[in-house]
Amino acid sequence: MATTSEVKIGERIARARQDLRLTQVELAAEIGGLDRTAVAKIESGRRKVSASELVRLAGALNRPIDWFVTESPPAVVSRRSDPASGGVSEILDRTIERLARDIDFLERDEVLPPISERRLEPPTTFEGAETAAAEVRGWISAEQGPLLDLQRHAEALGLLAFSLDLGEEGGDGAYVAVEKWGVAVINGHTDPGRRRFSLAHELGHHLFADAYAPEVTISVGETEKIINAFAVHFLLPRSAVKDTWNSFDDRRMGAIAIAVLFRASWSAVTTHLKNLGLIDDAGRAAFAADPPTPADFIELGERWVSELDSPSVPPQYGRRVISAYRGGRLTAARTVELLYGTIREEELPAQQEVPLEGVRREFEALP
Repeated sequence: MATTSEVKIGERIARARQDLRLTQVELAAEIGGLDRTAVAKIESGRRKVSASELVRLAGALNRPIDWFVTESPPAVVSRRSDPASGGVSEILDRTIERLARDIDFLERDEVLPPISERRLEPPTTFEGAETAAAEVRGWISAEQGPLLDLQRHAEALGLLAFSLDLGEEGGDGAYVAVEKWGVAVINGHTDPGRRRFSLAHELGHHLFADAYAPEVTISVGETEKIINAFAVHFLLPRSAVKDTWNSFDDRRMGAIAIAVLFRASWSAVTTHLKNLGLIDDAGRAAFAADPPTPADFIELGERWVSELDSPSVPPQYGRRVISAYRGGRLTAARTVELLYGTIREEELPAQQEVPLEGVRREFEALP
């Protein structure tokens, strides 16, 4: 008779196989040593899977081994049941689950510190979204002007954002809460301006805590639009945009300056200018048909500085993972996994032999 654990492992193997659109025959051929009948029995829980078979299955199904034997973090399960999360890509779903598992592990192992929650009531109007954006900028002492190094600012607000190349089908981004930390994955395959907007949008979800709570009496679609408004005003505050715009007689160059200085996409800038009443529909259409060129940047005397290039991890998160490795709390292989392709094993620093109490003091000293 199959045990509960064997049934659960089998169900997860079946789900991972289906996510990759593999048949049982194709999976059996991929790993070798098993036929379709054996795969079918494993998936139904009628046959125990050996450790070596699980290793091969995990490799073929592109999942970490622990995914098959441990429950998903509760936040991931909740997210999947949320109608606002429907329709996301499979790779995005798998990636946010992996991140949630890793953050949960690092919190339990006290590699990541406890943090104080900073939350806002979800706005229900576009005006409220702009007010919220201004308040959050005040929290990080960046009331006006370009908000650069967005990944670092997000981390200071309790949102750990990872930029990973998820490809053309990977969507823009996703968010999940793990205890008091927020975790976001941004598709590094998209252009830099779009990546920043995606991160600002996920930051809105994080700071509004539960944007889809029943007491919020607006639709999911309207809520997403309001969070988009928060993201736009967070990246492109009204007065700073107007000041930049008014400093140019050439309106197109003014728009280009806003895009470069605020590191925003051309479409986001032109739409924002229209919403602020600085251009009309015809002006927006004219700008859309005449996007910036490298020559425009040279003439302006500015250059585009890309952010959230893939792969990248939050700076203090990376620092703490490396510090845990140095103190012997993480293996080299696990450290590389947690740094998501930003470093190779041979590039890791030397580990230090330090007493446990010294390690504890070292982590308490980190900001």
